[in-house]
Amino acid sequence: MNTILPVENNDVLPALRSFLKRLMNSGVIEVLLVPLEHGEGVMPALVTDPALLDSANPLMPLMSINNARAVSAITGKHTPAKIGVVLRPCEIRALIELVKLQQASLENLTIISMDCPGTYEIPDSMAKGTWKQASNLSAYLDAAKEGKEPDIDGLSLRQACQMCIHPVPENLDIHIHLFGVDVRRGLPVTMKDEIAAVLNLTEGEAGGGESVPFGHDISEAVARLMAGRQKVREEALGHIHQKMTSNDSIASLFASCIRCHNCMTACPICYCKTCLFKTAAFDHEPEYYLNAAHRKGATRMLGDTLLFHLTRLNHMGASCVSCGMCTSACPSDIPVGMIFSAVGEQVQRVFDYVPARM
Repeated sequence: MNTILPVENNDVLPALRSFLKRLMNSGVIEVLLVPLEHGEGVMPALVTDPALLDSANPLMPLMSINNARAVSAITGKHTPAKIGVVLRPCEIRALIELVKLQQASLENLTIISMDCPGTYEIPDSMAKGTWKQASNLSAYLDAAKEGKEPDIDGLSLRQACQMCIHPVPENLDIHIHLFGVDVRRGLPVTMKDEIAAVLNLTEGEAGGGESVPFGHDISEAVARLMAGRQKVREEALGHIHQKMTSNDSIASLFASCIRCHNCMTACPICYCKTCLFKTAAFDHEPEYYLNAAHRKGATRMLGDTLLFHLTRLNHMGASCVSCGMCTSACPSDIPVGMIFSAVGEQVQRVFDYVPARM
C-alpha cells in the first residue's frame, strides 16, 4: 500500500522518527535496529525504548558497518522477538545472502529501507563537521529528488556508492521513497497491507498538505541516477580488469596489503566462525621464512597476502553485493571492493547468479 506521511515545517527527520515510534508503539515491532546519532555521526543501535528514537537518524549518509552483520548477530537461525531493522539497499542484499548461508533469519523480521543516494567516508565527514549543518542534509535530499549525485561540502561519495546500481531497496516490508519526490511536502511510503492495517493508515495521503506523486517522477529520477552510475561502474571495473590482465596481474593490485584482515572483518558475507587465516596454519616457524629468503634471495614479510585475498575471492566472490565496506576499512587504500566486484561480476555471470535474488 502507498501512503504519505505528513511533514511539518519542511523537516523530514521528525516525521521519520514519529513513524518509527508508531511502528514500535503499535506492536508491529518490539525492537528496532536503527542508526542513532552519536557525536557528529551515527552508530547502529538496538532500541527497545521508543523515547530514544528521538535521536534516530537513518537519513545521515554514513555507514560504520554493513548492518547485515548486526542482523545476523541478533537473529542467527531464530529471531527471538518482533524485530524491525532499518537497512540500506546493500545491507538488505547482504542479509539475503546470509540467510541463504543460514547465518541469519527473516523470521519475525520487519525490514525498513529507503532509497539510497549514497554514503560518505566517515573520517572525511568528521573532519569537516559536514552533518552538523542541516543545510547539507537538505542538499542531499534535493539531489535524491533530482536523481543526481550529491554535491556536498566538497566530499565524494564512497567509491562503492559512486558505482552502485542497486540504490532502490528490494525484498523489504516498508519502503521510504526519496528519489523523485520533494519529501518536504510529505514522505511517500510503500508498505505491506497488514502493517498499514495495524497502523490504521489508508491509501493515499496520511495528513493535510499537497499530494506527493508516486510513479513517473520517481522512475525518471532513478533512471537518471542509474545511467551515470552504470557508466562509472563500467569504467572502474574495466580499469581493474585491465590491471588484472597486465604483466603484473592481480598481485600488483594487492601489493601494498599489510595483512591486517580489516577487509575480512568488515565484509558482511565473510561469516566463517573458524577462519583458516585466524588459525595457526599461517604461524610459520622462523626457519620457514629463512628458507624462503635463501631460496628466492628475498621474501616478503609478512607473507601469504595474495593467498589471503585469493582465498576470500574464491569463498565469497559469487555473493559479493558491492557494499564497499572492505575498501573503507583498508588502511592501505587498496580498492578491495572494486576488485571483488570485478571478479564477482564475472563469477556471477558464469553461474547465472544474482546476489540477493530470492
